[in-house]
Amino acid sequence: MTIYTVDSDWVVINAPQRLVWNILVDFETYPQWNSFTTKVHTDLTIDSPVELHVNLPKRGKRIQHEVVRTVQPPHTLAWGGSMGANFLLTALRTQTIEKINPKQCRYRSTDVLTGALTPLVKWLFAESMRSGFCAMALELKLRAEAQHQNNENKNEIEGEVV
Repeated sequence: MTIYTVDSDWVVINAPQRLVWNILVDFETYPQWNSFTTKVHTDLTIDSPVELHVNLPKRGKRIQHEVVRTVQPPHTLAWGGSMGANFLLTALRTQTIEKINPKQCRYRSTDVLTGALTPLVKWLFAESMRSGFCAMALELKLRAEAQHQNNENKNEIEGEVV
């Protein structure tokens, strides 16, 4: 069976792991910051449906229908699906947030493709998927760091008033 992995770079985020997780699962705000996945509909229950509105660089917009596979706050979120029978194509996208210290973590998105159609999907979409994953990782970093800085500034101001 053919297996291929598409992943983003690891991105170090200067914000707490829990804050990054909260942004990652706050799907209603995706249009404000996420140019790759602009909309997500799911209740995050294991085996429940996920509707993803994805903007693949150089490939355009599409709607993906997948299923929630893993929800382990604050570090792992995964969903996946198959095209036809599992032997044709199965995909599992895992988003990981690893804690580095209380105010810093790192994020990566990985999609493991398996099945007979994997070489075709790799040829058609791998570059766009990687570009989208990397863009999302950077946008998540920017949003989390801005929120963390805002929280830190607010705490400093409140500390001075007290």
